[in-house]
Amino acid sequence: MDEDREFALESRLTNHGCYLREVAESGDTCHLTYQSAAADQHGEIPQQQVGDIVNVFRKLFADAGWSVRSVEATVTDLDDEPLGSWRAEQEWFDALADGTMTEVEFSRRVVDSLEP
Repeated sequence: MDEDREFALESRLTNHGCYLREVAESGDTCHLTYQSAAADQHGEIPQQQVGDIVNVFRKLFADAGWSVRSVEATVTDLDDEPLGSWRAEQEWFDALADGTMTEVEFSRRVVDSLEP
């Protein structure tokens, strides 16, 4: 991932109480690890925060023309202890964009992907 994209991602995540630890692109997937202040407080990954991060990616995909189209995330507490993971697949983003999937269904799939 180039420095401009990483900076854009890191800045937007920080706005949501998330601190980027690692990010890499592999094929059409962005793999990231981030610390979550909110998850640290509650001991679990907040669904609202995941939604906020997915929306960050939607905006970056649209505005920055990234070739990456799927997201796989690992969430840690502030001590870098893993709390879980989630994903959002390219097919879901595409179906949402072309109107064959609703926002509710998209959100349900992302939330269903949460693994402690």
